[in-house]
Amino acid sequence: MVAQGMMDMSVILYVALVSGSAATGYRAQVPDLAGCEAEGRDMGELLVNARAALTRSLEALAGAGEAWPAPTPLEAIAAPPGVLAIPVDVSVDDPPIRVNISLGERLVRRLDEAAEARGMTRSGFIAQAVRVSLGERGPGLGEFDAANRRLQDELSALGRKITDSIGPDSPFSRRMADLDDKVYEGVRRAADSVSAAMARRRETYRAQTGQAEPGQAEPGHAERGADHPAAPSGQ
Repeated sequence: MVAQGMMDMSVILYVALVSGSAATGYRAQVPDLAGCEAEGRDMGELLVNARAALTRSLEALAGAGEAWPAPTPLEAIAAPPGVLAIPVDVSVDDPPIRVNISLGERLVRRLDEAAEARGMTRSGFIAQAVRVSLGERGPGLGEFDAANRRLQDELSALGRKITDSIGPDSPFSRRMADLDDKVYEGVRRAADSVSAAMARRRETYRAQTGQAEPGQAEPGHAERGADHPAAPSGQ
């Protein structure tokens, strides 16, 4: 999915498959981009790292002169059990498409030297040269960095909200712990009631018959046997 964002930048949404837990940390993998993976201790950190990994993967494709794969819609993703499908956004100046151009060999060498000197790829240098020739100017680095920081802050805030809602110290987790305690207490009381009922039944049987309930030893029987050993045989 591609949407128009601020400063004439496009926001592209790719789907990431998230697995893990608050106890072990989280891992995300983007099915549309082989090798695009990220990890995070919580959901906020995972989302920030997933956006960074997505940006690196797209930049690598653009640098190689390859078109970006079309994002698979969220509703078309079949997440395995225990895996969460979430959209991850990235802001780009202009989604690249693959084009074939013919340039002279010496011009290509000069182009590559100029791009390398500026820390740019061949495709990036050509794109920038075209913008300058057309009298356009892409978003400044400061503006881009500011927008990137705002998005990262928003994602971090979202991750913190998720962690606060379902994390180990969240009200939800505390309610579940309270419920576990109540269930345990209920089971313990039921076991105590059963034990008390069995003890009353034995006492009632003994009071009515003067004997221990079948299967139950008389109190002190073992002690009397120990105090009065059997007489030797032949006596």
